[in-house]
Amino acid sequence: MKKVLLLTFITLITCTKVAGQSLFSGSTDLEVIANEWENKTLSGVADGSLVSMLDCFNKKWPTWMLQSAIKTMKKGVVGRDTYNNDQIVVRNMPKNGFVQVDWWGDAERHEFMRACYWNRANGNRLLGIYFGGTDNYPNIHFVCFYNYDTKKHTLTPEPQIIDGFRTTEVTKFYYDLPEEGKELRISEFGPRGHFIHTFKWDGMKPVFSKTEKIEDEADGEHCDDEEE
Repeated sequence: MKKVLLLTFITLITCTKVAGQSLFSGSTDLEVIANEWENKTLSGVADGSLVSMLDCFNKKWPTWMLQSAIKTMKKGVVGRDTYNNDQIVVRNMPKNGFVQVDWWGDAERHEFMRACYWNRANGNRLLGIYFGGTDNYPNIHFVCFYNYDTKKHTLTPEPQIIDGFRTTEVTKFYYDLPEEGKELRISEFGPRGHFIHTFKWDGMKPVFSKTEKIEDEADGEHCDDEEE
């Protein structure tokens, strides 16, 4: 009986690792995206819908996260869509222009993606795609901001929007893209402590509004932090 249980456990572990390898195969490394997105304008976007903009991005830098989101969005699924033995969770909120993807299949690796867009006063749209993960990096977090031009059907990088709020070796920033409303919030964890920075929408971009100091019981440490 013990041998049967042991074999079953080993089989489950092996299957999980194989599924993980299959899931990540062909996916662009997040570090590559982080280093390249600011210098590349994307063209040929079908329209200004979130799924079309993400589809265009995914053609340049394919990832399992965007593929999962696009698959769910094209099916028209609203709310949560869970598959692959509950390892992947896609949350599609089409009315709010928001989608998120999480993978929790491995205690040592968690990757996620959040995406949303804002309607700009000039008729264009501002797209935000937030990637994060813990693996070899570890703990990489960054947002790609693009202007979608409704006439040219292009996505042009706007990296200046997040200047001053980028993760470094000592300070980490976690972005809360709006699922509802238009405010962008950024959590800061570092030597100064824990802060929440709020940005209000001015019609064209999120503009800094206020900073709040958060008193943490763990002395400012974040639950995602890992020891080197």
